[in-house]
Amino acid sequence: MATKIRAGNDLDRSAIDYDKIKDPGHGNTPAAWMGVFLMLLGGTITAIGLVIENPTILYVGIALVVAGPVVGLIMRAAGKGKPRS
Repeated sequence: MATKIRAGNDLDRSAIDYDKIKDPGHGNTPAAWMGVFLMLLGGTITAIGLVIENPTILYVGIALVVAGPVVGLIMRAAGKGKPRS
């Protein structure tokens, strides 16, 4: 038996704290993007190094994965990230 979805105003809008959800803080900053980009690039290079069995490429990829969060934290300290609240 199919469930009917009722359209209407069933949402209690008075219970929503709009100031709290205005900025959910998903890390949409240059520091966050750079950290994620470096980790994705490092993961890709690591996978390539594993497939072709080249330890040098493997270790370069691992170094990039480790460098991603470090670079993100440095950029946040330089003012390119979300300030701590």
